[in-house]
Amino acid sequence: MPGYLFSNSLLMLERAMDYQWTKFSVISDNIVNAETPNYKPKYVTFEEALSASIRSSVRNTDRKGASVRSAILRSQPIVHVAEEESMRMDDNGVNVTEQSTELTRTTYQMNYTMDAINNNLSLLRTLIRGQ
Repeated sequence: MPGYLFSNSLLMLERAMDYQWTKFSVISDNIVNAETPNYKPKYVTFEEALSASIRSSVRNTDRKGASVRSAILRSQPIVHVAEEESMRMDDNGVNVTEQSTELTRTTYQMNYTMDAINNNLSLLRTLIRGQ
């Protein structure tokens, strides 16, 4: 299985990229639906699910490294609907300025994550070449 070539940190970066991509898609949907009556904005969480999964796995196993790895692999971002939010009289809850700011922040986070992945892979490539 190729997953064992990579460290837990690289797996975490992969999951972070999954989260950021999901968040990017959800925010884009929110902005697209800014004029849709009764549309409730969505948001994405990941850290709570990952933390709970890791705590659960570590408690239930003797092999801590393997359990943390499996917890990372199982963790997925969760999309929630903000039911209580309503910005306008048509019950649309999207604040376009807030969503645009989050979209920009997510884009920067994706760039930083890609840089970290590239640095890890570059280090791995250097180790394989023996240089």
